[in-house]
Amino acid sequence: MTLSSPSTSIPPGPGFVIGVAAATGIRRTPAYATAQLLLTHPGPRRDSETVEGVEDGMRRLADALNLGPGDRQPPVIGGRLLVCQGFAALDYGHAEYMMTIPSPSQDWLALVERGAACRVCLVFAPLALTADQAETDAHLRDSFERGSVVWGTTYVRRRL
Repeated sequence: MTLSSPSTSIPPGPGFVIGVAAATGIRRTPAYATAQLLLTHPGPRRDSETVEGVEDGMRRLADALNLGPGDRQPPVIGGRLLVCQGFAALDYGHAEYMMTIPSPSQDWLALVERGAACRVCLVFAPLALTADQAETDAHLRDSFERGSVVWGTTYVRRRL
């Protein structure tokens, strides 16, 4: 899979991004902890939306974030996270807007604020908001096998 170069990618607008679901988690090993951010879309919800349109929007979002293929080492995409007073946002490359990350856990916020890496994982194919853990796992595995998962590593952008 080839992603567009950052200079030619146009990020989706806020009307699309507001429909993107974001879930946070932490992967813990004996040696380290990595914050995780899963980006999915529940699929068409308006008469004018299609599955293809949603997937195109997710591909544009992946391009804007400079995410790489899920079967390779995730690229470092720079400081894209902003955290302030318990709220978190992701700079997805739009000139005026950022994506709010709803309800991150206090553990996740503390981890990224300490400078830990955050692995962003984006899935192109829609995933229903009602999906349980087993359905989400199956969707991720299937999407990975089809090459429909991209990812990257980010961290909190420090203020000057």
